[in-house]
Amino acid sequence: MGQFKVIIVGGGLAGSLLANGLLNNGVDVTVFERDEESLKREGYQIRLGNSSLTGFAACLTESHMASVLRKLGQSSGSSTTAPSICNTKFETVLDLSALPSYSKSSAINRVVLRDLLLDPIIAGGRVKFGKAFSHYEIVTDGSGKESVKVNFADGSSDHCDILVAADGSGSKINKQVGARNIVDINSHLAFLAKGSITTERLKKLPPRLLKGPILVFKNGISLFYALYLPASQQTTGVSKIDSEIDFDESQASFYWTLCVPRDLCPFKDEADIPDRRQFCLDIVRDWAPEYHTMLSVGSEDEDANSIFVSQLRASTKLSKKWRQRLQARKDNAPEEGSSRVWLMGDAVHAMQPNRGMGGNQAMHDTADMLPELLELNKLAKTGSPLSATQIQAGCSVYENKMIDRAFTWVSKSGGTSQPEQEANMLLKTIDLDGFLAKIFSFVVGLLLPVVTVVYKAFKKSEH
Repeated sequence: MGQFKVIIVGGGLAGSLLANGLLNNGVDVTVFERDEESLKREGYQIRLGNSSLTGFAACLTESHMASVLRKLGQSSGSSTTAPSICNTKFETVLDLSALPSYSKSSAINRVVLRDLLLDPIIAGGRVKFGKAFSHYEIVTDGSGKESVKVNFADGSSDHCDILVAADGSGSKINKQVGARNIVDINSHLAFLAKGSITTERLKKLPPRLLKGPILVFKNGISLFYALYLPASQQTTGVSKIDSEIDFDESQASFYWTLCVPRDLCPFKDEADIPDRRQFCLDIVRDWAPEYHTMLSVGSEDEDANSIFVSQLRASTKLSKKWRQRLQARKDNAPEEGSSRVWLMGDAVHAMQPNRGMGGNQAMHDTADMLPELLELNKLAKTGSPLSATQIQAGCSVYENKMIDRAFTWVSKSGGTSQPEQEANMLLKTIDLDGFLAKIFSFVVGLLLPVVTVVYKAFKKSEH
């Protein structure tokens, strides 16, 4: 290894992916993960789109990327889908996969993906578990060389040239470096549930779910429901939608999230809700029976009551000059605005979950960050200490790309406004259960072919 070292705080998807890219290019990297290695992780679903594939292509070997893609779920004979917006009568109002500009994605279990990404880093001895981040310091040794001292809750520490924050939306590093752009959204409660899918259980669910995920919006309530059906490794994995899907039951799962206005909850603290599943069923009690079936699946499992309530967070857009403004203050500490501390994923551009782009944008960050870290590693090999100008230049190139790209998706996902404002403005003004929704669906059906032709012509002219 060279003289250049990177520390990544957070062994989640983006942190693990970046570590692969650095390790594959001979860069000295260590991942510090808060959880113990023996901790049994629970896996919710993530949907992978083009942005995550961009990150995979940048950081993984061809064989490693192929092993990830083999784990993608199936829907209607294809692994790539987009949600459909349904009303509470379980009628499809708009199939988003028909929109040419809508980003399509494929399902995978988060734990399956995390293990695929983290295992090579563990095998290389580059992960330290049970290391909760405390704070960092910008220090200078006797020769004048500057570095980052990273301190952990157990009293241990390590040094690096670049500290990468991949510690999620509750990032301590985001606060210490002075970004402080992550906002709690307290208007809603988000209930998350998952469970296993067997052939028999799949038969009980509405066949509509085999075509892709669904989204429902009603009076500030939103529901997202999706299946993860990875192809069986014993066959070619071709889906037979009309009869039975050939899928791996050992890894198949369902996932749903229900966002509920907080004022609909009679308890001040969500921890006081005695039966979270029943609470969710009560919220949709006037909806079609299909929704009751969907939310009841898994109720007989041992972990049936392990429905998780998540704190929704989002971020405000950072100025591309935010570091310079902090550094220009007279009372500025060297840790604030330091170009040696880089932010990625939810640690800088947390977003609401309705577009499914949080994890995708985090993994896209790796494709923008990796080349700049490799260039710094190359410069460090010349023997001279990296200058502040060199580090600032690399950091700025990465952040300028990330800010333009990721915060566009923060906005598309609803920004920091309350979740009922996530839906398209037109959809919010229409009762999706009423007559106007039928007219809207009919008109969209007529216009979509025209829009598709125009869009394809426009994209062709761009090329």
